[in-house]
Amino acid sequence: MNQSIFKAYDVRGLYPQECDEDAAYRIAKATAKFLNAKKMLIAMDNRDSSPSLKAAVIKGLAEEGVAMIDAGVATTPMFYFAAHDSQADGGIMVTASHNPPQYNGLKIVGKTAMPIGEASGLPTIKEMALVDTGGEQKTEITPNIQAIDFLQKYADFLTKDARAPKIRVTVDAACGPAGMIVSEVAERMHIEVIPLCFAPCAVRAHDADPLKDVNTRDLVDAVVAQKADMGIALDGDGDRVFFFDNEGKRIPSHAIASLIAKDLLEQAGAGPIITDVRMPKIVHETVVNNGGTILESRVGHAFIKKLMREHNALFGAELSGHFYFRDFWGMDSGMMMIMRVLGVLEKTGKTIQELTQQYCVRAQSGELNFTVADKAAATAKLKTAFADGKQEELDGLTIVYPTWWCNVRPSNTEPYLRVNIEADTQELLNSMKEKIEAILNS
Repeated sequence: MNQSIFKAYDVRGLYPQECDEDAAYRIAKATAKFLNAKKMLIAMDNRDSSPSLKAAVIKGLAEEGVAMIDAGVATTPMFYFAAHDSQADGGIMVTASHNPPQYNGLKIVGKTAMPIGEASGLPTIKEMALVDTGGEQKTEITPNIQAIDFLQKYADFLTKDARAPKIRVTVDAACGPAGMIVSEVAERMHIEVIPLCFAPCAVRAHDADPLKDVNTRDLVDAVVAQKADMGIALDGDGDRVFFFDNEGKRIPSHAIASLIAKDLLEQAGAGPIITDVRMPKIVHETVVNNGGTILESRVGHAFIKKLMREHNALFGAELSGHFYFRDFWGMDSGMMMIMRVLGVLEKTGKTIQELTQQYCVRAQSGELNFTVADKAAATAKLKTAFADGKQEELDGLTIVYPTWWCNVRPSNTEPYLRVNIEADTQELLNSMKEKIEAILNS
């Protein structure tokens, strides 16, 4: 088995060169043993390789005597919902999230859909899968599978007590399963949707990562051409979401996070809000000014979900477009965020640009990737160069000054240092970026 497929939060690799049916089979068997599972949920996205990998997962679970609930094609958040609703001992979803179509993998959860990653059992599952090669099965085992379509239940959950304005929205579902959920919800809420890349897609117009502008060009063009009120881009498995105004301009994730944090705090009165270490200062300021408290987390959904549950947090947000909710068991959901945004639009009668422009007050660099041979040594150089600033090491190195700050994190899988910088002015941002580049290039 190619061990590189085991990532920090899931299993993922090129199909079939890295992640193949044998790996899926062995990992499924190991997961069943690790969870001591009697009943597990299975689901998949709609990649071409997903049915074959799901069949391998079914074979592995069946050989361990596990009864299965098959949720069919689903987004990752719908998979989380189904795991809760079915009260399964755990679940395996075949997906490679936002990766290009030639990739595939597995997302593994325990009871109540809690993610299993590097800090919660994935290394143990890896070792068990490497040791247990399965061997020859003398008799074919008939899987104990119950197929359940969770779409209607999930749509009921999303739209319960929900409100939305009369609005025209362009939605790009990246040829993933999110399109079927958007269609179901839009019909119930009487929202006019202009669909882009709703499955099935004869041709994939772009990759499934809407964080990259190259993958949202069609959406931007369609928003303007169709005179839509707003644009929405979901990633390949529907757990991330990005918003665009009626001119096709991207609304920064931190501005959307600030908007929803304020709204939730107004309703709840107080409560903890989780952000990753890259989140701009305006989110912190908005939370504190509205009676909330900020808890910072390492980047990554497994870390934030753990904190969400430990602190019964009201809301969580990552710069990468993941948004987490107390009323979704601390999990992330692109559709939940869409419903929250629609609710604020209906309540205020304002446009998304009117509501979010107040949160775009400082200059941000976005995530910059620097190729370095020795990430630890490069980070140490920055630590020395900015020794007079406040420094924190929750996730990489965060350096804070009164008028600017940055976070520098090593990539787990590539020879990159990922750098995010924020400054009070664009001129200061440019200056600090040049200084940091000079240090890293040296």
